[in-house]
Amino acid sequence: MILTNIEQIDKKRYRIYVEEEFLLMLYVTDIRKYKLEEQIDITAEEVAQIYHDVVLRRAKLKAMQLLKSMDYSEKGLCDKLARLYYPPRAIQEALEYVVGYKYIDDERYARNYVRFKKESQSRRQIEYTLQQKGICKEYIEIAFDEEYDSGDSAIVRAIIKKIGSLERIEELTADEKRKVGAYLARKGFSSGEIREYISF
Repeated sequence: MILTNIEQIDKKRYRIYVEEEFLLMLYVTDIRKYKLEEQIDITAEEVAQIYHDVVLRRAKLKAMQLLKSMDYSEKGLCDKLARLYYPPRAIQEALEYVVGYKYIDDERYARNYVRFKKESQSRRQIEYTLQQKGICKEYIEIAFDEEYDSGDSAIVRAIIKKIGSLERIEELTADEKRKVGAYLARKGFSSGEIREYISF
C-alpha cells in the first residue's frame, strides 16, 4: 500500500491518505513517531495498528469528552466529530462504542428535549428541531406521547411572556393583536392555535 498524501489541516493536524483514501487523522508528533512520508510503502498491518492505537482511541475519547459537557443525538455527535476531522470509519466506530454503553440514546435525547422545551416552544417547532438533529419520527412520537400533554401550556406561556397576562388580550387594539399573532407564528404555533386565544 502507498501512503499517497499527507494533507495539512492546521498547525498540528494532518489527514493521511492511503491509496487515495482518507484513513487517518494524525498530529505532527504521530507522523514523526511512525516516520510517515508521502509515497512510502506502508503495510495494511501498520495502518491498522496506527488506526486502532491512535485514531480510534482519540475518536472514542473525544466522543466521551463531548458527551460529558452536553447531550448529543447520534447525528449531532457524528457531525461534531466530522467537523473535528476524524475519518468516517473512526466516527462510526466511536458512535457504536458510546451507543453500546448507552452514553448516547436518541430516544432518551428526544424525551429530554421535549421535557425541557415544551413550556417555551410549540410542538411543531420542537418536532422540526428534533428532525434537524437526526431523531427518527418514531422516537419523536414516543417523546410527545410521554412528555407532551398539550400545546396550550406553551402558547399560554408565550402570550404571557409577550403581554403580561391572558386577560390583557381583550384590551389590545387590532394592530397589537396582529403583532402578538405574528410573534406566536414565529414561535411555531399554527394559525388555528393562535385563533383559539386571539380573535382578529
